[in-house]
Amino acid sequence: MNNLKETTTEMKNNSEVRNQQATSAEAQDTRNEQFKILNSKDEDFGAKIAAADVYFKSLEFQFLSVKEAEQSQAREILLLKAANEFTTKIADIYKEINVKKMSPIKEGKRQSEEKAFYALASTMHVNSQIQEDFVEKKSGINSISFYDAIKSALKKDDMNDSMKEYEEVLVSGINKEIMIELIKARIDILSALALKNLTDKRDMTLGQKLKASLFKITGGKYGAIDLPELYTKSNGPTKKQTIKYLDTATRAKRFLNSINVEKDLEKTLKAAFSKINLGDSEEAPSEEGALIEEQESQDEADTRKLQIKNLINGLLE
Repeated sequence: MNNLKETTTEMKNNSEVRNQQATSAEAQDTRNEQFKILNSKDEDFGAKIAAADVYFKSLEFQFLSVKEAEQSQAREILLLKAANEFTTKIADIYKEINVKKMSPIKEGKRQSEEKAFYALASTMHVNSQIQEDFVEKKSGINSISFYDAIKSALKKDDMNDSMKEYEEVLVSGINKEIMIELIKARIDILSALALKNLTDKRDMTLGQKLKASLFKITGGKYGAIDLPELYTKSNGPTKKQTIKYLDTATRAKRFLNSINVEKDLEKTLKAAFSKINLGDSEEAPSEEGALIEEQESQDEADTRKLQIKNLINGLLE
């Protein structure tokens, strides 16, 4: 009976190993495919964001079972693998961009690497459903995102605390610079997504276009970025999404401040947000705007507007 029990246990262990190997191989293939999209000059930003989202969710530490998650060493081994892989891949993108000149407003194939960098910066917080629903909710074990790992490494480095091996990888050599620039890019791209919700450049007047062109030509010395606003026409879900973008950008900026890294909004974004008034200059809402406001309670409308104003002011500081 003992021999039978040992044989059964061995078969079960072998089966688990084979399943883990298959999962790992499949996840690696998935990540490689997503990076092909991220590196492609023919893919637009939306496709790159989707690819970055899948990439982070496919890192093997995202698939730990409850039993494995209870063993911190198993998670740390997979986080080390993720850190080594990501820093290698992101370094290839980083060497092709100029962080001092990049902008989330720019479009075109020449900005392919910048778009990939912004896509990764905006999605590095995502977790798989296995972590969110299975490990954390059912076992009480805290889930961890790749962004959490980056912030932990930078914080410990700033405080000169001892680190896990995967944290050391994330802040060794140029990797530290890249991780900081990723968080800076995160602030800009999330702010740009919020600005897109608040404005519509398709409705720009000739005067606004001329001022924007002058701003671009002179590097911001003259002209202005004055975009037509949509706030009074926006529905509740759009306003909530805008608050989420701005809040996430603000929290990223606060984190950088906590490790003594300053971050100003990219100059085009800063110029555009400085002109935003959220409809305060309008004498009366349009019929469409009035209908939307009726769908929200006045308290909701006032609270959301105040939240957005405060978050924008925080980002402009």
